[in-house]
Amino acid sequence: MRRFKTIHIPIPKNISERYRKLFEKKSSYKVPELGVKKYKNVFVSHEGLCLQNFRLIPYSSFNIRTSYDKSFGWQYYKLVLEQYLVSTFGKSLKKITLDSDTRYAIIHTKWFNYSFWITSSLHRLIMLYESGKDFTLIYPEEWDNIPYVTESLKAFPGLKIKIIPQGTHMQIPHLLMPEVRPFTACFDGTELQTVRNYFTARIPAEFLNKTYPDKVYITRKKAKYRKVENEQELISHLIPKGFTVLDFDDLSFWEQVAYMQYAKIFVSIHGAGCSNIIFMPPQSTVVELINAFYAELEYTFPFWKQAHVCGHSYFPVFGESIQKTSSLITSQNTAHSSDFLVNQNIIVNVQEVEIIPIMKL
Repeated sequence: MRRFKTIHIPIPKNISERYRKLFEKKSSYKVPELGVKKYKNVFVSHEGLCLQNFRLIPYSSFNIRTSYDKSFGWQYYKLVLEQYLVSTFGKSLKKITLDSDTRYAIIHTKWFNYSFWITSSLHRLIMLYESGKDFTLIYPEEWDNIPYVTESLKAFPGLKIKIIPQGTHMQIPHLLMPEVRPFTACFDGTELQTVRNYFTARIPAEFLNKTYPDKVYITRKKAKYRKVENEQELISHLIPKGFTVLDFDDLSFWEQVAYMQYAKIFVSIHGAGCSNIIFMPPQSTVVELINAFYAELEYTFPFWKQAHVCGHSYFPVFGESIQKTSSLITSQNTAHSSDFLVNQNIIVNVQEVEIIPIMKL
C-alpha cells in the first residue's frame, strides 16, 4: 500500500485578513511516497502522457487524479486516447515503436517550464540514477533549444539519450517511469533538498571560489510581461540595504545555482525563476511580489510551499495590476483569462516590503 504524509504550511505572518483565507484553504496537503515503476507496452505521447491498456498511468502526470489543483484527468485522457488511435490507425499523426531490447525512461510531462524542470524532472532523473537500473532517456527534440535543460543534464555523465522528433508519439515495449507528484503545487521537502544537494555539489569549477551576494532582487525588466511597474522605486530602496539586482535571463543554469546557494534573502515577482529558492541555504528568507487579484482568483502559492518545505521564511507582498481586473476578465473570450491576469504588470507598495522584519537587518 502506498504511504502518504501530510504537509502543513504555516500562514505567512505579514498578511492581512483580506488574504488569510486564501492561504488557510491551501495550507495542508498530502504527498505520496513515489518510486520508479516498470511498465510494458505503453503508448507515450510526445508531451509525456502515458496510456496503457486504454487508461492513463497513475502518477504519470500532474493533476490527473484529483481536483486539489484543477483536474486535467478527463481532458488529458481524451487527448492521449485520440493521439493513440489516430497515430495507430490513421495517417495524420506519426508514431514510432521503440526497440524492445531497451528500457526507456521519461522525465517530462505536459506541465513543462523551468520551475517544473528543477522541482520535478530533475528529481525524477535522480530517482532513475539511484534506482540502479539501466535505461535510455527519451529526449524530446525541442530540448536541444532549451539551455537550462542541456546545461543541467551535464550533471549526469554517461546519460544515454534517445531523441524523439518533434510531434512524434511512441509505443514503448519497456518503460521505466519515475512517478510524478500528484498536483503541481504539492511539494515534498526531501525531494527538493535532494535536487539542491545534487546540483550544488556539482557546480562547475569556473563558478566556484567567487564572491556572491547574500541579498538578491530578481528583475524581469527584459521580459515582455509580468513586471514591477514601479521597479526603479523599489530598487532604490533595496540597494542601500545591500541588495544586488540580478536578471536570471542573463545567467546560465549553473550561474543561477551558484548565486542562489549563497543567497539568504530573495525578492522577486512571481515567476518560474522563483523556484531557484530551492538552491538557497536553509533558514533563508523569500519575498514574493504577487498580483493581488490573481491571488484571489486561483493562485495556489507554490513558492510559499516550496519555501516552507525547504526551511525558509516566506513573505508575500501583494501589488495591484495596472489594468482593472474586472475589465480584463470580461474582455477575454477564452478559458485562459487567468493566464492573462497573472501576466499583468503590478505596482508594489515599497513600504510593505520595508516592514518585513528581516529586511531591516
